[in-house]
Amino acid sequence: MYTMPPPSCASGTLSPYLPTSEKPWTVQHLQHLYRRLGFGTNRQELELALAQNPVEVVENLIDKAMGAAASPTPHWVEWTAADYADDAEQVSEDISSWLMEWVQDMAQHPVRGKLILFWHNHFVTQLETHYFPSYLYQYHQLLQTYALGNFKNFVYEIGKSTPMLLFLNGATNTKYEPNENYARELYELFTLGRDNGYTQQDIEETARALTGWNHFEEWGKPLTFNQSSFDKESKTIFGRTGNWGYEEVHDILFEERSEQIAQFICRKLYVAYVNPQADESIIQQLAQTFMANNWELAPVLKQLFSSEHFFDEAHYGVQVKNPYELFLTFFNEVDFKTDTEEALDGLLYFTGMLGQELGTPVDVAGWQGNRSWLDTARLSGRWRTMSWKVYQVMDQQPEKLTQLAYQLTGDLNTNDPALVVQKVMDHFLPVSLHTPEIYVRATEVFKGEIPQNYFDEGSWNLYWDTLPWQMTLLLQYLVRIPEFQLL
Repeated sequence: MYTMPPPSCASGTLSPYLPTSEKPWTVQHLQHLYRRLGFGTNRQELELALAQNPVEVVENLIDKAMGAAASPTPHWVEWTAADYADDAEQVSEDISSWLMEWVQDMAQHPVRGKLILFWHNHFVTQLETHYFPSYLYQYHQLLQTYALGNFKNFVYEIGKSTPMLLFLNGATNTKYEPNENYARELYELFTLGRDNGYTQQDIEETARALTGWNHFEEWGKPLTFNQSSFDKESKTIFGRTGNWGYEEVHDILFEERSEQIAQFICRKLYVAYVNPQADESIIQQLAQTFMANNWELAPVLKQLFSSEHFFDEAHYGVQVKNPYELFLTFFNEVDFKTDTEEALDGLLYFTGMLGQELGTPVDVAGWQGNRSWLDTARLSGRWRTMSWKVYQVMDQQPEKLTQLAYQLTGDLNTNDPALVVQKVMDHFLPVSLHTPEIYVRATEVFKGEIPQNYFDEGSWNLYWDTLPWQMTLLLQYLVRIPEFQLL
């Protein structure tokens, strides 16, 4: 059964967050929302969102994500192995092109993109199992279609998708040799949680009901149902007996174990998006919303992200950024464009180097996330790659650094470097630093090689052409501060 972790110190209910004069609606609230629900955003969008109330902002973000266009269908979508004529290089090129499309879509549609990443880590498959472009496309298309859609339909479709059939051995599950692999993970990882509401007999009987999805024509074509390998005998699942097949399994599961499913999925969303320490009272309420809305995800997300509980400051800075959060949030908050081939290729390379390679979660349970991202090798890798990315912004779009300094200070004539430093650092960190010495040290870094007398006499200001390089020095210092790794 699920073992509850210790509760967090956050308060607040799932009632909508209603700003008051004592608790005003601030940019910091919006940064928390945009960073958690997506990958952050630029200062201008934050200022525009500040004019709306929290419920409006959340509904607009989620509705926009639901209405986002699907990625364009590639010309090779129906190609089989014969179309590639044993051209392994072309297969790899088409796979790489779709992974870049995946990253681009994540950057362009951050709310949906982050949920796709979440579901990729939930309904895990591994690219190496099939390594074929059309199968990768099929898998990503399912994640994209159902990321904010109906969870029951999501489970139903993913289980008979070719990448999943190959990865969890559904392709070899026949009445002659039942394979329990997918049946076990359907319950343990995808819907109920470990040892929660099912028995070994349920797994065995479910495996028999899921037989038959192994008709194969040609590598690259979808696996389809083969009636001759389906077990037509009676099965008993969750106490219900009949000649159950694929569809009936899912109906029985969602009818007989609805509360366990709702709680398991809402808990997983909460831990990933709000706080590693689950609040069981909040999760129970979200689960009721989930069931009441017939397994639609959007109402649950809207309720959670517009709630006073979500905006409680006890949730700020309690999670470690995954590699995509690390890079995309920084780029978005600097307003650096990531739609070039060079930028997309760099994201794929560096996130993979830091342990989050798209298409290749570590195992069927996925990336463990949070503190697991910060072993010694990865932390130093984060420092080096982020320092390089900061330099890349300065090299390619130095005006973005200048604009950011202008926006954050609100005064182009300011000649106080300490003020600039504090505004910049507080902009990028989820919680303010409580150690003045760090700000002092950062101010010295920001000054660079400019003689101190220019600051003493007040002649330095934001108009100086040294500002982009000064911002680069400051940001390269900032990305090595522990708090920068937090979300």
